[in-house]
Amino acid sequence: MSLITTEIRDRVGILTLNDPDHRNAITLAMNDEIGAVLDDWEADDGIGALVLTGAGRGFCAGADLNDLMAGSNAAEMKAIYDGFLRIAHTPLPTVGAVNGAAVGAGMNMVLACDIAIAGRDYAKFDSRFLQIGIHPGGGHTWRLRSIANRSTTMAMVVFSQVLRADRA
Repeated sequence: MSLITTEIRDRVGILTLNDPDHRNAITLAMNDEIGAVLDDWEADDGIGALVLTGAGRGFCAGADLNDLMAGSNAAEMKAIYDGFLRIAHTPLPTVGAVNGAAVGAGMNMVLACDIAIAGRDYAKFDSRFLQIGIHPGGGHTWRLRSIANRSTTMAMVVFSQVLRADRA
């Protein structure tokens, strides 16, 4: 099973994180698939925009920590960070269609998009990094601060406040 699915509708590439049994947690293999799709779509004049979403009820539960910890060095963590940056730097306009929880690195995926649309009943944004004892990497605090005020950023990053769609 592919960890992502793709579809093209009316010049819009729809990339769906497709591991709902694991709440679409980002693995190194998933990151590689995302990069390959972006390479193809950026070279295709028939694609004018990208929508990023998740299969099932969750957008993305963050990085698969078991996958990251299986590696022997920081290269695995850098590869996950490079995935967010790949989305942030694509020349395609990007929309994060947040259909459920965007947690940790999953929130970084949303922050890498040009705009986010949050499903009112299910979407929530959860930094959670410090709560599980890891740093908020991947430019998380900087990207969040670029769209939210200081108080909201600090509440989310330092105190693990969850932001629901109606407040986002």
